[in-house]
Amino acid sequence: MIRILFSAATICFLAGSALAEKDPFEQIKAAMAGAACCHFEFISIIESEVFESVDSTNGLAMLAADGRYFIKVGGDEYLRTSNRLYSYSSDENQVTVEMVDSAGMTDETVSFITRFDKYYRTISRKPGREYFLTRLDSAGSLPDSVTVILSGKKPQLARLEYRSDNADFNRIVFLSREYQATCDEHLLTPHFPDSVEVIELF
Repeated sequence: MIRILFSAATICFLAGSALAEKDPFEQIKAAMAGAACCHFEFISIIESEVFESVDSTNGLAMLAADGRYFIKVGGDEYLRTSNRLYSYSSDENQVTVEMVDSAGMTDETVSFITRFDKYYRTISRKPGREYFLTRLDSAGSLPDSVTVILSGKKPQLARLEYRSDNADFNRIVFLSREYQATCDEHLLTPHFPDSVEVIELF
């Protein structure tokens, strides 16, 4: 009897694994989790019901598996190294520098994009096309839910949709995405204009 139950459990496990391997979103999540760096070009669209406005901004992001990142949205840049966070404004020609905890490198507000399973429970609405993610209790500072849309013959991330704390409707539309075995170290090191004003917050 024990042998029969064990065999049945093994078959169910293998069947579940096979289904997971065939699901495009599971494959995408595995590719991002296994990459040294994930590189995205995107459009950030924010719709504010309060101000009745829609703002669209082009951006790019390089997210390293070790917690470092470089994000550029419009004229603003955010660079996280192993022990510092740089926030640069081209309009002000100013960069603020903060110390970060190198022992706790993960910044969940950024890393959730490449670590969905760590922070969210996935519900498949339209397999291969649309998924609804609900936040786990351990990820308190992230959006309550995120809708993930895939597109293409070989499905890829097309966009994310979620509401922020102030109820603004956010969309991240992906223009390109690459899951790389190495990181572009130039992007992950400070390289601001010589004339920039530096404000150290430590």
